[in-house]
Amino acid sequence: MIDYKHQPPVKPFGEFRIDMPSPMVLPNGVDMYVVAGGDQEVNRIEVIHRGGMFEESPHRLVAQATVSLMSQGTESMSPQDIAECIDYNGAWVGPRSTHNHTVMSLNSLNRCLDRMLPVLRDMILSPSFPGRELEVYRNRCLSAYRTSRERVKYLAGVEMNRLFWGDEYPLSAAVTDEDVLALDSELLRRFHGDYIHAANRTVILSGGITAKEIDMVAEAFGSDRDERAADELVMAGRVQGSEHFSFVEKEGAVQSAIQMQLPAIPRTHPDYFKLRILVTALGGYFGSRLMSNVREEKGYTYGIWASLIGARQGAYVSISTECDCAYTRPLIDEVKHEMETLRNEPIPIEELDMVKSSMLSELVKNLDTPFSIASNVGAMILYGIYPEYFNEQIRAIRAVTPEELLVTARRYLLEENLYTVVAGQMQ
Repeated sequence: MIDYKHQPPVKPFGEFRIDMPSPMVLPNGVDMYVVAGGDQEVNRIEVIHRGGMFEESPHRLVAQATVSLMSQGTESMSPQDIAECIDYNGAWVGPRSTHNHTVMSLNSLNRCLDRMLPVLRDMILSPSFPGRELEVYRNRCLSAYRTSRERVKYLAGVEMNRLFWGDEYPLSAAVTDEDVLALDSELLRRFHGDYIHAANRTVILSGGITAKEIDMVAEAFGSDRDERAADELVMAGRVQGSEHFSFVEKEGAVQSAIQMQLPAIPRTHPDYFKLRILVTALGGYFGSRLMSNVREEKGYTYGIWASLIGARQGAYVSISTECDCAYTRPLIDEVKHEMETLRNEPIPIEELDMVKSSMLSELVKNLDTPFSIASNVGAMILYGIYPEYFNEQIRAIRAVTPEELLVTARRYLLEENLYTVVAGQMQ
């Protein structure tokens, strides 16, 4: 019988590690990662190609439009044929683009893979980019961006890109209606021809799979060849300016969006994991200092979060929230106050133990299913993470001390390096 009257004992995490699989090299040179496990006979295929938002210059939105419309008609299948096949087989297709990659994913039942795999291959290798579907996509994008421009969170994000990264950064300028209307089938075909080919490809297969599914996927994406070398990734660096604060007025706004950023160190730096732990204590979980102060004690916001983003182009600490316009200035002051406290006082050991437990709990989720482990494999490819990164992070969390975090805060949580954007109203 479960004793509901007494709290169960809290036990520390035992030893665990995350082992990244080595890739199979297919006959055409494509790397294919396999993560097998679980009792459910379902699978997920992610087909990743080099070439994303940074490679689409000078035209905006081409990478996302290309990968989105690859599922909207091919040389042998109409959009209706594809949609009916996906629905009939209980599958799901998810296209997306990142800074330097496009990703097409397929979730399906193992027993339906023989029917869905040719469709996925056809969408990737021979899309037709039909004009009617492109028009629908443009109209949908126009509506989405016009709606976004009414939201203070979006306005703050766009302005932070400009302020933090500089005017020459590829994604600094806001997307305009003209950018959307400029999309045409020829641009999409050109981007597809330049980047969606075997030399740029990586495949990740995960789920309750057997040798049969592995062989099917390997045959589907290991046969087409391309003599080109893999494309080099465009690395857009940061151009630091003297401006550290920007206000974007939104008439009639009842809330302000606040975004704050600090330049940080890359994932390969010896202090990186200490800074990640420090940022988690600041605002990376529900019991964080910012949550306890700004939400629980002051009542300025429903939620405020801080995170360390280890991007290829440069790492940074991001703090974001929305609040009543009347609380904008005091909320910013409280963020600075919490940063100052971390620079001046070591974190109590009880609080640090809670931070460690929270972070280890999140990492344990990466072992929960083959899909979550495959997501780590995807992160290695998309964001340039080295395989032993996750296990080094586990060891760093266990070993860090309050004194080390105090030194880390004094090095990196510097108010003079803080960039702040407010969108909405300031009272």
